[in-house]
Amino acid sequence: MQRVRLFGLDFVSEVTIDELAAELFTAGKGQQSAWKTLVTPNVDHLVHYRRSSPTQRQVAENAQFVLPDGAPIVWASRLLRKPLSRRLAGSELFNAWWPLVRDEARPVLVIAANDQLAALLQQEHPGARCLVPPMFSADDAESVGGVVNAILNEVQRHSPDAIVIGLSMAKTHVLARMLSASPVPAHGAPLLLLLGASAEFHVGLQRRAPLWMQRYGMEWFHRLLSDPRRLAKRYLVDDVAFIPIVWREWRSRERRDGP
Repeated sequence: MQRVRLFGLDFVSEVTIDELAAELFTAGKGQQSAWKTLVTPNVDHLVHYRRSSPTQRQVAENAQFVLPDGAPIVWASRLLRKPLSRRLAGSELFNAWWPLVRDEARPVLVIAANDQLAALLQQEHPGARCLVPPMFSADDAESVGGVVNAILNEVQRHSPDAIVIGLSMAKTHVLARMLSASPVPAHGAPLLLLLGASAEFHVGLQRRAPLWMQRYGMEWFHRLLSDPRRLAKRYLVDDVAFIPIVWREWRSRERRDGP
């Protein structure tokens, strides 16, 4: 699978969502000798990785599958003359991968944000296991350890092909970091798919932007309108830091490769 290195990460390129879903489905059925992680960075992720989340950045740097889940990342790749073929959104990946595991009744584990999501997913795929952890802080090592132990117990009992972690960015990354540092189960390690709210979009608990907004990279604006109080600072203040990140990448490339 072809990769393009940008912003210190090895982004998957030259593959379609359906091809990637099939690859993950096949890989999950095999016994993995090591933990393998999939992450879906967007602009907000990249800003957090650079500014305040070195631990989360390490998760992305060590991931086997890094998807460009943000149109500005694809646009920047063209400006930097390292073009990514297309945006690969986590929500689209879940929509393509979930029917594959559901139709073959493959065992999977979903770390769900709420009971409603867990119930809807299990209605679709009765063979799936859903774990809804209690409220916890990503900075509380004891609480995080308790959730990790609960996940590992589920893995021991049910040997899932994959673990879909659908929590906030901070919680998702800290769980992935601790799980991937755990001993590999005797029957092999499941894939770790860090897919955020993708399952909630799939079952309709959250609504994606209209197709025209997705096509023009305006999904962030749709989310901003849906929850301005929570997201205004993120999108209108914090994520502006992506511009100097692209500039530094450009300057680094120019110094290394010449004009």
